[in-house]
Amino acid sequence: MATFSQSRLITLAFMICVLSTSIAEDLPDRYKESPEIGYFGRMSKVLFDANVTDTTIATDMIIRNVFGLMDMQSNIVVYDQKNKLIEDLSKNRLDAVFINSIDFLDMQHLVDMDHLYSLIYGKSAEQSVFLLVRNNDNINAISELRDKSLSIPKGHFLGKKFLEVVLMENSLPITESFFSSVNETLDTNTAIVDLYFNKTDAALVSDIAFELAAELNPQIGKSLSPIVKSEKLVPQIIAINKNVPDSILKKVDAFLVKSHKNKRIKHLLSMFRAKKFVKLNHIHINSNQKLINRHSQLLMANQ
Repeated sequence: MATFSQSRLITLAFMICVLSTSIAEDLPDRYKESPEIGYFGRMSKVLFDANVTDTTIATDMIIRNVFGLMDMQSNIVVYDQKNKLIEDLSKNRLDAVFINSIDFLDMQHLVDMDHLYSLIYGKSAEQSVFLLVRNNDNINAISELRDKSLSIPKGHFLGKKFLEVVLMENSLPITESFFSSVNETLDTNTAIVDLYFNKTDAALVSDIAFELAAELNPQIGKSLSPIVKSEKLVPQIIAINKNVPDSILKKVDAFLVKSHKNKRIKHLLSMFRAKKFVKLNHIHINSNQKLINRHSQLLMANQ
């Protein structure tokens, strides 16, 4: 006859078996067999360096081509609301997601942390955030931008978080209260050009975008310079549902990071100035997590 403790252990073991079975039964058939269709979700404003129309077309075509390399079709869902994407990912309606790195931190528990990817624009997947000003305005500190105007590319959430941290660390109001106006531009280049032509007083952009603009127009490099720079950060992440089978994960590793060798995909990537996909490791997202933690600490301290 089982003792009380043994009975509890037997009951607990039974509950675990039932729970495990119910979780397995909830998984789609495509996670047990060789899938023919991949379900891919992306946020509508995940890319901010190029025109939204161009990037939407190019991104969707790249996704379809990459899935094609793996002998799969793709079903692409575009989200305006992060919570809806998280819900669909948690219910296994999505196999992979393309999101900004701020949103990613809210869904780490739903993805395979050993299979994270991003885009390379320059030499690495990491970028710095630059707060640019005109040299002839003689602005040397962020406090001197109070009641001035700011340009920021729509969707540059990581940059905005960094800017808010800098403002709070300098005992200044956060973005909308500090600047007289915050103008969201369609892409990074527009934000830089608006600053260059005196339409705004500052621009929040990536180091890669500024270097490219200065390369195309050397006068921009001579006229503008950053007064604040961030650490290196990863702006976007491609993550895989943690329930996706190993057979697919191996295919993703084999095809995604080499997809730029396909001439068509290489051309599509160039439409938003990207070079190729790269696999990330945990170190790549440490700076992002540190930034968000610092932002939360400062908000609590200022309440």
